[in-house]
Amino acid sequence: MIFNNLAPAYCFANGIIIENAEGASITFAMIDDTNAVLKNRIKKAYTGFQCSFKKIEPEAFNIKIAQLFSPDSRTTDHALREDQQSVIDKVEDDAPAINFLNSIFLEAISKHASDIHIENNCTDASVYYRIDGILVRAAGISRERAMAITARLKLLANLNVIECRRPQDGHIDIKTGNYPLDVRISVVPAVWGESVVLRLLNRADVPLSIDSLGFSDQHLILLQNIITNTSGLVLVTGPTGSGKTTTMAAILKKLNTGSTKIISIEDPVEYRIEGITQIQVHEELGLTFETMLRRIFRQDPDIIMVGEIRDSETAELAVRAALTGHLVFATLHTNNACEAIYRLQNMGIPSFMIAAVLRAIIAQRLLRKICLKCGGSGCVHCFDTGFSGRIVLAEFIPVNEKLRNMISAGITSGVLQKYLCETGHKNLFDDAEEKVNSGITAEAEVRRELGERT
Repeated sequence: MIFNNLAPAYCFANGIIIENAEGASITFAMIDDTNAVLKNRIKKAYTGFQCSFKKIEPEAFNIKIAQLFSPDSRTTDHALREDQQSVIDKVEDDAPAINFLNSIFLEAISKHASDIHIENNCTDASVYYRIDGILVRAAGISRERAMAITARLKLLANLNVIECRRPQDGHIDIKTGNYPLDVRISVVPAVWGESVVLRLLNRADVPLSIDSLGFSDQHLILLQNIITNTSGLVLVTGPTGSGKTTTMAAILKKLNTGSTKIISIEDPVEYRIEGITQIQVHEELGLTFETMLRRIFRQDPDIIMVGEIRDSETAELAVRAALTGHLVFATLHTNNACEAIYRLQNMGIPSFMIAAVLRAIIAQRLLRKICLKCGGSGCVHCFDTGFSGRIVLAEFIPVNEKLRNMISAGITSGVLQKYLCETGHKNLFDDAEEKVNSGITAEAEVRRELGERT
């Protein structure tokens, strides 16, 4: 077959691949379509054929070449090799499992996926990407191929390749051009075989500016006022995947003026911010949020960010830090802003202490935005979903003197809700309604994320 006339190494080294071949006509895709020397070499090698050339972007080239040289008809033992730092642009001769895995990573990157799932079924296996918060099936593969890919991932992550009965976690450093990835891998045993989830963290990502997160003008004013505090506790709440880390990183970036010592404790460190001391939690080594929060007081911080308050000990330390003159930002898993007060109470923090330190509560969600290219009808740009990118929904509760007194007195949820309603407070549904009316998102997307308004 004519596709085999160009070796993988030659294609990769020269940035050229056969795009199409029909009869005596061959179309070559080139990263540099101005390379006349390479074109002449190809024409001489394919004497008797009508050769044409077209440009291909490097990202598309990497995906296509990895897919082309990863036939499903073969498996290979030496797919389980290569050192810890994996270069996924590389194409291996006679290594279909390696090339297929590379193509999965490259396609996931091109589609801005946050996670890759490899799931075994009764007779086959499937690859999924999480794009804009939604799981999308990308490919069906054989169970044998899934096992080979899983084994290779375990090897790259320094996990036990032959252990299939116990959960394993690890990470892989991957690089493709200027796109370095920290891939967090979770492997758990399931009925039909191991389930593999890969979280893709781009180490080159820098935090967005506060203005570009999608907050309404009213919320931006509130946020600017909140970050002018020099001490106290600011909570950012919402479920997993609601953009809390991105919001916190944008806030820290804004506060990172060089005149304050900022320390963050995170799991994982998703954005790397120069000038900030960022600490990665390692629970298996005993480096928990609680342990590190106790230690950093001797580091003379002005601003502290706690990636997540998970237990009463961490909550108590965060409150203590805020009471002693630090500005503390922390996240909580609650459905709305009001619940954050009662979550702290349930963790054993007295109401008067919550009232003394709490400066504001921000609750948020992420909604998919209607695709600007097709207006929601579905196109190549949005992978036929009608949505492209996401925008934040938010609810802000700044804690003023009156609300502080109410919290200290042990306000009930019903009274708090009534107070907020009377003072013109805008909740998540109100913010969503504004974004629907502006044509940014759709009502169905709001119902999917928030449910029906009660």
